[in-house]
Amino acid sequence: MEYNYDVGIIGAGASGLMAGLELTLAGRKVIVLEARDRPGGRMHTVQKYNFTVPVESGAEFIHGKLEMTLHLLDKAGIPYYPVEGSAWQKRKNALCQQEDFIEDFDKLKSKFDQLDVDLSVADFIESYLNDPELENLRFTVKNYVEGYYAADLHKASTFALRQELTQSDDEQFRIEGGYVKLVEYLVREMADKGGLIIYNHLVEEVNWETSQVIIKAGGKRIVCSQVLSTIPLGVWQDGCLPFVPALTEKVNLAKKLGSGNVIKILLQFKEPFWHWPEITQGNDLKSLGFLFSNEKIPTWWTQYPKNSNVLTGWLGGPPASDMQDETEDELIDRALQSLVSIFQIERKALDNLLMAATSVNWMKDAFTRGGYSYEVVNGAAIQERIA
Repeated sequence: MEYNYDVGIIGAGASGLMAGLELTLAGRKVIVLEARDRPGGRMHTVQKYNFTVPVESGAEFIHGKLEMTLHLLDKAGIPYYPVEGSAWQKRKNALCQQEDFIEDFDKLKSKFDQLDVDLSVADFIESYLNDPELENLRFTVKNYVEGYYAADLHKASTFALRQELTQSDDEQFRIEGGYVKLVEYLVREMADKGGLIIYNHLVEEVNWETSQVIIKAGGKRIVCSQVLSTIPLGVWQDGCLPFVPALTEKVNLAKKLGSGNVIKILLQFKEPFWHWPEITQGNDLKSLGFLFSNEKIPTWWTQYPKNSNVLTGWLGGPPASDMQDETEDELIDRALQSLVSIFQIERKALDNLLMAATSVNWMKDAFTRGGYSYEVVNGAAIQERIA
């Protein structure tokens, strides 16, 4: 069976859906091929595993006042709200409030100002943050880069980190009802304009010639004038999409870019035990937003300002790679044990409070093979060569 289109798009994640919508609006005949049985990629809101509320297994936050994202939400009439709450850290067996995600930022900025050439964050910490009095700053920088970027400290760019922390907007938002609302809107808009998305169609081969591209997927032969691949970086790096002739140089360059691993653990309890005064060491955590620690699952956040009993555990970067082969039960057990250590709560009491639990290991997802990309040292030059 053969189909003919102007443009074939591989992948119905955020990039594929937006490209499909833009091209259909421009009057092109478009087909989007998606290997999964759903659109959205790492935007995936679910309500199962005994959860009584929708939870985000992937993307959850809008990081900054992103013009396009907020425009689409406004156009679709989808409400969103700011992420609020206090940040805390478990430090030397005590819960301490943080002023921001990066403590002692003025000291960090003064060190940034001394940089003339790009370094890995690991080299920057070793060379510029080695003073004993900067121990807590080293902790927060490491936690931020591994957690927020899911990055390897030995590869991540300090120039990119400097730009992020000194020039970007630090506001964050959540979408009411989850990212699924935005995904549904994009799918609906594209279909209304004549675009086609077909699911459960794993691309087996992309044969590209001067005048046309032939995509083989799901037993179909799809002939296009052009093809646009929007597969995640981790899939590129693993060489999982066979192009004929092979795109060897692009794949090899892609392997030099940063793709971070992410494990996310979602837990719903009968009540928010982190409000209990007997385990918060006299601190008021009713407005708790984020909590950082040195535990196996180090980063946690609530749904504040929503009144919710859901806690999300987060592990990114090399520590996530170290645990990528653990089972769901093992990851949930590590998460609960981390909470026991942070709050000094009895494990039996915590188990009795637990209503629902699941873990999401994006590295083990065959169509993703990682959490998201991050900037490596001199990464812009590599991206330019790929493009």
